[in-house]
Amino acid sequence: MNKKIESNDLFELKSITQLTAINGNIFAVLNRVDKQENTYFADIVSINNKNEVKKWTNGGKNVNPVQVGDYLVYLHNGDLMRMPLSGGIAEQLTKDAKISKLVSGKDGQTVFYQSSDSKVPTKFETTKFPETRRVHRFDNRHDGIGWVDDQAIDTIYRYNIKMNQRNAVYSSKYDLSLQDANAKQNRLLVIKPTNPTLETESDETRAVYDVDLTKDTEKQVTASIAKGEFSYASYSPDGQKVAVVGNDAKYPNATVNELYIYDEENDKLTDVTTDFEGEVFGSITADFIQNEGSHLVWMSDTNFVFSGVTHGHSVVFEYNGHDITKLFEGHCHVVDLTAIDGEVYFSLSTPTTPSQLVQLVDQQLDVKLDPNANFSAQHDYADVTPFETPSKDSKTTIEGWVLKYTGISNHLPVILYVHGGPQANYGESFFHEFQVLASRGYAVVYVNPRGSTSYGQEFETGVIGRYGKEDFADVQSGLDAALSQFADLDEQNTFIAGGSYGGFMSSWAIGHTDRFNAAIVQRPVSDWHSLYGTSDIGVRFIRKELGKDLYDEGGLEYYWDCSPLKYAHNVKTPTRIQHGEFDMRCPVNQSEALFTAIKQTGTPVDYIRYPQSFHGFSRNGLPNLRIKRLSDIYEWFDKYLR
Repeated sequence: MNKKIESNDLFELKSITQLTAINGNIFAVLNRVDKQENTYFADIVSINNKNEVKKWTNGGKNVNPVQVGDYLVYLHNGDLMRMPLSGGIAEQLTKDAKISKLVSGKDGQTVFYQSSDSKVPTKFETTKFPETRRVHRFDNRHDGIGWVDDQAIDTIYRYNIKMNQRNAVYSSKYDLSLQDANAKQNRLLVIKPTNPTLETESDETRAVYDVDLTKDTEKQVTASIAKGEFSYASYSPDGQKVAVVGNDAKYPNATVNELYIYDEENDKLTDVTTDFEGEVFGSITADFIQNEGSHLVWMSDTNFVFSGVTHGHSVVFEYNGHDITKLFEGHCHVVDLTAIDGEVYFSLSTPTTPSQLVQLVDQQLDVKLDPNANFSAQHDYADVTPFETPSKDSKTTIEGWVLKYTGISNHLPVILYVHGGPQANYGESFFHEFQVLASRGYAVVYVNPRGSTSYGQEFETGVIGRYGKEDFADVQSGLDAALSQFADLDEQNTFIAGGSYGGFMSSWAIGHTDRFNAAIVQRPVSDWHSLYGTSDIGVRFIRKELGKDLYDEGGLEYYWDCSPLKYAHNVKTPTRIQHGEFDMRCPVNQSEALFTAIKQTGTPVDYIRYPQSFHGFSRNGLPNLRIKRLSDIYEWFDKYLR
């Protein structure tokens, strides 16, 4: 009899990402979590046309494989490495460079990389003689990193791999993101804000610039969308076109991303995905895949293939210079993709397939590598079944999934899980935590309420200024539908859990209903007023999500009305609160206030703090704490089973 998925299987499972074509082979990054070292490792592997696998690195974090002439170039723990593709020893080219982005110069000789000279220590680092920290910038912290060094310079370097020569070519003291390079034409694509010197508010614009290093000039290719927020740009092979992904920020915080083509000759930016009901590139909320790669690959000077997400699953398209054609749509999450001689390859994940490398052949998938084949042969994954239901106001349809081991019981206790965001979505991707909870005998119900991505613009903006209204009704409708459609779910044993926005929703729910046996509230928003000035995204996020600024007339009262903390005196549901101590997105005061309020009611409540953990530690935090967090969840729910 096969085993079920357990918490410690996190250390056995592997994912394959960052696909790139080199000399007719697929090179990729093979990711794993190491229990002994309590960290994440990534190695570079290649797969030939016989599906034979060769490992090129061993140990540490090796990512971003790039071919430069006869060399394999990559990053090892943040430094630049080169290794002969004919075989040999890897050579380290930089020392303590802290490289954040590496791109090919596409000339067979050159790469470009970005690094920062920040002197600010990590959050909560201790020293014998500490110094004070002076804050100047409006945006002065960033979750997952710590305090922002407003004196740091981001620099892009050009590195000739053959000559082993480096020179700085571009720098900025403001947010900068290297996107692509063309060494032959001596050009760079970068993304940066258009008004970085604002003193009294955040500059949320992110524009694409084409930098001519020879002329020392730069052109804003997205200038026609003045307030645009762009996140991706790449040159066509001949450098005459630029593919750009982003949006015009028409609906603050909730504008659906589109794909644009910029034509250098005509100086024109054109939206080519206006008819796609979904999110270009997009993402699916899960906790397994590490080091995602590219969602677009150029096939020629005019054609490219790209992926998107609609209704919680992936679609792959081809653009031929004029029109878009759908190549593939399936119940999966396309993590990244590449091509060899016109053949498309991508890495994917499904709810019951952690990770695979596949080739697309006549709209069918040919598996080239499954790094978890042996594991999967010895384990049974929980079944996942989609369902849908009309919303309570009959204005839309709510989609969701039930994940459970079928046949183990006719009365499965149910966990309603709510995703973060709220501009995010659940979908067809492997979720280790959900599999673990199912192995403990629970059915996990997860839905996409209004505000979720991948369902079009109207659906995504449905939560703006409406927190705790239609979105709350939608998650309850999803649970009710699952209970009615799946006979083996036990309506007498229901629980709720969620983090970030899901933490808001779970704490909001227990202040407004007593239907749940117990709740797990993770890194929540409990008080909008206190979050306003303490979160790394507080002001700019909250004023748009709630549709009102704190200092607008009636703002303070409105913020309090929208805060779960206001209703905490009503809580009768046993509640466990989980929070990472380094969290700068939803700081720990949000949980501390909620714990104190519920504690005064006499309702069972406790509060677990996870050290050295930022907001997203359930996905990429210290592995031992990820495992502990899981046991803390099912231990609490087990305690309140009826």
